[in-house]
Amino acid sequence: MTDSQTGNAVTRAPRGLAIDGRVAPLFSGAMHYFRVPRRRWAACLHETRALGLRIVESYVPWGVHEEGPGRFRFTGDLDLGAFLDEAQAAGLHVILRPGPHINAELTGFGFPERVLRDPSMQARSGRDTVVLMPAPPRAFPVPSYSAPAFLDAVGQWYRAVAEVVVPRLFPRGPVIALQVDNEQGHFFRAGPFDSDYSEGALAAWREEEGERWGEPPRALAPDAALQQVAHVLAWLAFKERRMTVALAELGRRMDAAGLVGVPRFHNFPPVEPTLFDVPSAETAVDFAGIDLYHPRAHYRRVRRRALHLAGSSRLPYAPELAAGSFAWGPPFDENDTRALALNALMHGVAGFNYYMLVERDRWFGSPISVEGERRPILSDMIARLHAALDAVDWTSLERAADIGVLVPREYGRLALAGSHLGPVGPAFGEFLGFDDEHVVRDAPMGGLPHPVQREQLAWQGAIESALDRAHLPYVLCDASTPVERLLARKLLIVPTFDFLDEALDARLREFVARGGRLASGPRTPTLDAALQRHAFAALPGDRLDAALLEDAGALRAAITSFATAVGARRPAPARDAAVDTALHTRADGSPALLFVANRSADPITATVELDASAALEDVLDGARFQGAVIEVALPPHAVRMLRFT
Repeated sequence: MTDSQTGNAVTRAPRGLAIDGRVAPLFSGAMHYFRVPRRRWAACLHETRALGLRIVESYVPWGVHEEGPGRFRFTGDLDLGAFLDEAQAAGLHVILRPGPHINAELTGFGFPERVLRDPSMQARSGRDTVVLMPAPPRAFPVPSYSAPAFLDAVGQWYRAVAEVVVPRLFPRGPVIALQVDNEQGHFFRAGPFDSDYSEGALAAWREEEGERWGEPPRALAPDAALQQVAHVLAWLAFKERRMTVALAELGRRMDAAGLVGVPRFHNFPPVEPTLFDVPSAETAVDFAGIDLYHPRAHYRRVRRRALHLAGSSRLPYAPELAAGSFAWGPPFDENDTRALALNALMHGVAGFNYYMLVERDRWFGSPISVEGERRPILSDMIARLHAALDAVDWTSLERAADIGVLVPREYGRLALAGSHLGPVGPAFGEFLGFDDEHVVRDAPMGGLPHPVQREQLAWQGAIESALDRAHLPYVLCDASTPVERLLARKLLIVPTFDFLDEALDARLREFVARGGRLASGPRTPTLDAALQRHAFAALPGDRLDAALLEDAGALRAAITSFATAVGARRPAPARDAAVDTALHTRADGSPALLFVANRSADPITATVELDASAALEDVLDGARFQGAVIEVALPPHAVRMLRFT
C-alpha cells in the first residue's frame, strides 16, 4: 500500500500521521509485550502515556509465536490481542512490526529455527557458501528474500498475525501503522560479494542483467579493467533494487493476509544512506526511515543522516532512536539520548521511536523498567521534551532549508566496490569505528584517470563544511529523489566527476527547466553509469571549479554567492564557526523553536543573531534568554532547543 490509497482513516503526512484528518506527531516508545510479564503491561502502558507519548510500538516475533509449521500461540504472555486491547484502554495507538526479520537481539533475529536451517530459504555468498550473521549469542544462516519458499513461509506468518490484528486495525482498534520487515541491507553483510547469490537472486539477475553482463561478479582485483569495475557497479545497483523488490513482495503478502488500510513503513540500519535507497523504498511503502544509535560525540554522523532523511524521505522518521543500550554494544546514557533526539529534530527528522522505552532482556538503561517504574533522569527529559513539542504544535512547523546537496549513488557504489573492509562490510566497519575516509581505496580504479571514490568524499565534506561555516541551512538529497521533492529547494549543489547516471542527468535538467537552480562540478562527466562513453553536455547553472577544493574560503564565498542569487534563507546565524543553528517556524513565518548545537569537542558559548529582540526558554533546563543577540553555553557536541515565549 502506498499513496494510491487515499480513503484510509490513517494516512502519511509530511510531519506525522493524519488520523481521521488531524495530523498527529509520530513519536512512540518501544515495548516488547512478549518480554514483559502480562501482569505489568498496564503499568508500562500507563507510564508510556504519562511521558507524553501517544503511540506504543512493538515487534511481533515469528520465532517466538510459532510452535511448529502452521501452528502459532497467541495466549498468556504472548496474547497479542490482549496487549493491543490494553494499549487502546490506556489511550494509546500502536505501531506493529511483524517482521519477518526483527533483530531485537533475539537469537536468530526472531526467525523460526526451521526457516534458518532450510537450505531452500538460505542466502548464498559469492564463494557459494551459506551467509552467516555473526550476532551474539551465536551466528546463524540468514534467509534469502529472493527464495520463493521463504516468501511463502512469510505469507503464512502474516496470515497468522492478521487473524489477531485485522480486527484491531484503526479505526476499529489501536493499530495505526505496520512496518514491513526490518533493517533491509542483507543482514549487515553489505560487502560487494557477500550476498545474495541464491538461486532466486541469480535468476532475477539473469533476467534483468544477464544479456548485458553474463553472470554476476564474485571478486574485483585491484588492477581490474574498466568494464570489470562497471560489472561490479551494475551488481551493486541490482542489490539495491532487490531491497525494494523484497519490500514490495512482502507488501503483497500483507495485502493477501488483509493487513491493509494503515500506512506501512520500513527502517534501514544505522549506516551511511548510500548503502540503501530511501526514495526507491518509498515506491513499495509509504515512508522509509533510518535507525539512529550514536553517542553524542557522533554529532556530525547523526546530523548527516537526519539531513539525508529531511532531503530524501516523504516523512523523515527514525524508527529506532537509542534509549538505553543493548547488551553487547556500547553503553548509551541519558545525555546521549538527549543529544541524539535534539540533533535529529534540529536537522529535519519529524518523528522517532524510543528504542527501548520499556526495558527487557538483553537491554539496559531504558526510561521505564520492566516492572513499569519510571527512571527519573531520562524519563523526565522525555516528558519535558514532548510537552514542549505539543505546546508549539510540532507537526505544523517547518525547518527553513532552501539548499539541497545531491548525493550521487553511483559514486557510493564505487566507494563500496573499492572498500578495504571486504567481507566485513561497512555496517560492521562502522561498529568497529571506521569511517569511509578510513577504508575507501585512494587510487584510481579500472583505469579511470582520477580516484573518483575519494574525490567524492572530499567534495561532499568540503561542500557541507562551506555551508556550515556560512550558516546556510541545507538538506542532503539522495540521487533517486523525485524532481517534485527536489523542487522544494531553490538551489541544488551536485558534485560531478568522470561518470554519471543518464537518468539522473535527465532529472537534473528537468529540475532546472521547472525553475530550480544548479551548481555543479568540478568536471563534466564523459562516461555513463555503465562506464561507457557518453557525450554529456555541461549541466546548466553555476560551476564549482576544481581549485575551490583547495581553498575553503573561496568555496564558501562561491556557495554563498549562489545562495544569495536564489534568495536562500539564513535564519538566526551564529557568529561561531563551530556552531550550528536551525530555526523552525510556523505557517505564518513566525519563529517557534531555535536549535543551537556545538559541532566541536570543546565547550563553547555561542553568540546567535536573531531577526528581532525576542524572549526564549530552554525547554529542558528552563534557562531564559532575551534580546536580538543571545549567548548560549554549549558543552561538547551538545544541542539545545529554545522555545520562543
